[in-house]
Amino acid sequence: MLATNFELINKRRIDPVTLVDIKDFEVRENGQIDAKEILENDRITLYAFDFENGQAMFVEAASPEELSQAPFYYQAQYESTVRVLTLSFESMIQLAQSVTWDDSRIIFIHSMGRCGSTLAGKIFAQLPGVINMSEPDTLTQLVAARFTQPDRQDMVKMLLDATICLLCKTPVQTAWVIKGRSWAIELGDWLHELYPHARNLYLYREAESWIKSNLNAFIADMDRTPEELHRFELEGRGWMKFFVPSIARYDADRHLSLTGLTALMWLDNMERYMELHQAGIQMLAIPYPNWQLDPHRTALSMLDYCGCCPDDPTIIEETLMQDSQAGSPVSQDAVKKKSAPFWVFDPAELKRHLQNHAYIQSPDFEVANTLKI
Repeated sequence: MLATNFELINKRRIDPVTLVDIKDFEVRENGQIDAKEILENDRITLYAFDFENGQAMFVEAASPEELSQAPFYYQAQYESTVRVLTLSFESMIQLAQSVTWDDSRIIFIHSMGRCGSTLAGKIFAQLPGVINMSEPDTLTQLVAARFTQPDRQDMVKMLLDATICLLCKTPVQTAWVIKGRSWAIELGDWLHELYPHARNLYLYREAESWIKSNLNAFIADMDRTPEELHRFELEGRGWMKFFVPSIARYDADRHLSLTGLTALMWLDNMERYMELHQAGIQMLAIPYPNWQLDPHRTALSMLDYCGCCPDDPTIIEETLMQDSQAGSPVSQDAVKKKSAPFWVFDPAELKRHLQNHAYIQSPDFEVANTLKI
C-alpha cells in the first residue's frame, strides 16, 4: 500500500479558525512511500478529507505530546506542518484496520463551544498517559458529508471509524480524549455504535450569554453597513446549513440574522444532546456556570466520571488558573481587544426561536444528567 508524498512549498490558510481544506498547502509531488510510515511516525496525523477525489490528507507536524497541549488541534497541525501525504479512502480504511486499541480508553467531549470545553480538554492533557485532541477537523468534514451525501452513509461511517482509529494510533496508558467542534455532536450516535465503551461528556451554556460570547469572539470589530451585514449573514447561512439541520430546513424566503443563526445553532446542539440521551447514550452534562462557581470541584467530578482521577489533584490547579485558549485568535486577551457588537444581538428574535421549539423554550434550559455542584 502506497501513499503519495508531497514537498511543502507554501502555507496559504488565511483565517486560522475556518474549516480545514486540502488547499491550505501549496505542495509539489515527491514520489511515493510505504503507507505504513503513517502508522509508524507519530508526527504524521490526519488533517483533511478531499471528498471530490476520494483522498485523505495527512501532515507531518508536531508530536502527539505537543498537539495534546494545543488549544486547537487543527491549528497546531497547520502551523507545524513540514510535509504532506495523501492516501485513497479505501487505503486509509484498510490501514486503520491494523490499529489495535481499547475503546474503553476513549473519552469524547461534546459541546456547543464557548462553554469550557477547551479547558476540559486541557485538564485531561495534564494527566499522565493521556493524549488530548482538541478539534481534529476531519470530524467537522464528516458531519457535512453525513448531511450532504445521503447515498454514501456507509462510506462516511467507515471514514469516521478510520479517523478515530488513526487519531488513536499512538498507544496510551490512560486515555485518548477527543473533542470535536460543536457540530461533532451530530456524529454522537455513530460514535456510540462504533465505540460503545467510550466515556462521553457534554458541555453547554445558557443561550443569551452563549450567543453574545460567540458574537464577541468571532464577529467583533465589524464595521459594516446594514447591507454589508445582510450579505455577511447570508454567507454565514450558506455554510452553516451544512452543519446545523434546522438552518438547512429553515424557510429560504425568511432572512436569518446573526441572532437567528446562532439561536438555531444553540437549539440544535441542545436538542441533539437530548436525542442522544433519550436513545440511551449516557453523558455527563457540565453547565458553564460550574466552571465559574467551583472550577476545582467541577474538574474533579469530570475526571472521576471518566475514571481518570489523578493521584495528585494539584496537577490541575495551574491549568484552572490559565487561559486554556491562550495563543489562539479567540484567547481571552484577543477577545478583550475587540469591541463587542452586542448591537447585532436581538433578544426578541432569540425569544421567537425558543417559543417555536417543541420543548426547549427557555434560554436557561437544563439538560438531563446535568452535574450538580
